[in-house]
Amino acid sequence: MTEKQKIVLLAACSTLAALSWFSSTLSLLPRAMSDILSLVAAVLGVAFIGHSALKSLLEGVFGIDLLATTAIVASIVVGEYLAAAVVVLMLGGGEVLEDYAFKRASRAIEKLIEASPKTAVVLRDGEEVEVRVEDVELGEAVLVRPGGMIPVDGAVLKGRATVNQSSVTGESMPVEKSEGDQVYCGTMVELGALEIRVTAVGEGSTYGRIVSMVREAEENRAPIERTADKYAKYFTPLILSLGIGVFLFTRNPLRIASIFVIACPCALTLATPTAMVASMGNFARKGILIRNGESLEKLSGVDVLVLDKTGTITTGRPEVDDVRVLGDRSEHEVVRLAATAERRSEHPLAQAVLKKANDLGIKPEDWTDFKVHPGLGVRVEKEESSITVGNEKMLKEYSIPLSDEAIEYLTEQQAAKTVMLVAEGEKVIGALTVSDVLRNDVKDVLTEVRMSGGMKTIMLTGDNAHVAKMVGEQAGVDEIVADLMPHEKVEYICGLKAKGHGVAMVGDGINDAPALAIADVGIAMGLSGADVSIETAGITLATDDLGKLPKLLRISRETMKIIKQNIMFAMAVNLLGVILSIYGFIPPLMASVIHESNALLVMVNSLRLLRLD
Repeated sequence: MTEKQKIVLLAACSTLAALSWFSSTLSLLPRAMSDILSLVAAVLGVAFIGHSALKSLLEGVFGIDLLATTAIVASIVVGEYLAAAVVVLMLGGGEVLEDYAFKRASRAIEKLIEASPKTAVVLRDGEEVEVRVEDVELGEAVLVRPGGMIPVDGAVLKGRATVNQSSVTGESMPVEKSEGDQVYCGTMVELGALEIRVTAVGEGSTYGRIVSMVREAEENRAPIERTADKYAKYFTPLILSLGIGVFLFTRNPLRIASIFVIACPCALTLATPTAMVASMGNFARKGILIRNGESLEKLSGVDVLVLDKTGTITTGRPEVDDVRVLGDRSEHEVVRLAATAERRSEHPLAQAVLKKANDLGIKPEDWTDFKVHPGLGVRVEKEESSITVGNEKMLKEYSIPLSDEAIEYLTEQQAAKTVMLVAEGEKVIGALTVSDVLRNDVKDVLTEVRMSGGMKTIMLTGDNAHVAKMVGEQAGVDEIVADLMPHEKVEYICGLKAKGHGVAMVGDGINDAPALAIADVGIAMGLSGADVSIETAGITLATDDLGKLPKLLRISRETMKIIKQNIMFAMAVNLLGVILSIYGFIPPLMASVIHESNALLVMVNSLRLLRLD
């Protein structure tokens, strides 16, 4: 039965039960008519709940739906139609609420497919022909212009370009590509143009494999057993056997009706979803969006926190973190000249330089002759003066010599950071180092995470080992694993799970989507994260703040604690009520009132989660 059909049936039951109660209380209709309304509501309820009960029974599972169906049928047999309808409403409402808390359709695959390149420009017989990606053949040459997405995996035949491949490899800085270099489907050419020989296309490409991994992880994700059912599979057979035994001994149908009604697991059914929904409401106010209750339940048991580097531990935005004077100019002058050269550039490194100038209150000048050298740098010229900003190859292009001091600085910094040399005329006057900076308080956050639950922290990244080590040590993670492709991140997490660890993964990019899907709990960085990572993950930090992690872990554990309290309280009241019903102290009508009150108390206890901080 679909969720929509459940809602329609429940709405019909609610309407008929309400009409029956009002007409009976206010004497609007003859008693027989009121009874018919409540009887129809109860019968619809049997169709609503009995469907699930029969399905579970055929699978050999004695779930809460079976006991509820028995209670409804018993109430109908003894003429307690309204009591039967109330059982339907309580249990049906809980089931719909649970569906809302636990089942949200994932659109991760659709998001990935929508984001993938659909066409490619292929060189055929000396002409440029635009074709569908699926029509591209291996070995063909594909042309990608500035701002275009690379539609295939391949090797560069001609050209030089700056490529942002963070979506696939997770590298924080754009990569310079030239002849012979490998490029990946789904990455973006920011500057320059490339002619690429195709080595893989469609499902065989890196991007295609990411789609396949996410699909496989979603399809193979084991369904979580409802917490109430864990208890009900023992509780239900016991109550059914007890009810039959009491009837055989007393031959009193009212007693068996009372037993089944008061033992009806309405409170037990509401124990989990009410706590989950209250917890979700609390998290929503804190900027944490929970997509399904399964993630919240599993989060309480994780013991390893895996984090992506770029955009998660770091901001994902390159910034100038050091200015080195290599001549007789001041630091202010080095930044001003670099910003002047980069003023018209759209390269991410140029934006970092301009931001640094803005932070220092420096206004770059306007130069008319601006030249971009993809993969190398930029140069501006005015009359007899020039400013060159770029890498070592850029300076060699213009025969600008490097001093010993400049060579030493390059050697020190290039292993872990990007160095931009600044030359005025034929002389190097300074250098700027650019890197992806840590998020504020990330070290304190990870320390609190470890202390709160003895949790191990691991950083997985596609960036190189030098950069990863520098960032990991600054962040204070327990373990650093670098140079990983998306499928290798998945393999690493699968290895942790195989050793019995509960794994939560925090990430933000398309390359993180498979790992987020395969982890026990996926946590996406909301504001900076790719749509597909948000859709794949069960939890999203909408405020883009890692500082929410300790609260997320703490409240998830408290949520499970309250769920267990609800279940134990509900079962205790049910058992006490059953004992009293056996001896005839509780008639069916009172049994109905008791089990409704039991459910109300469970809901009140769950509402405490709204106030947790």
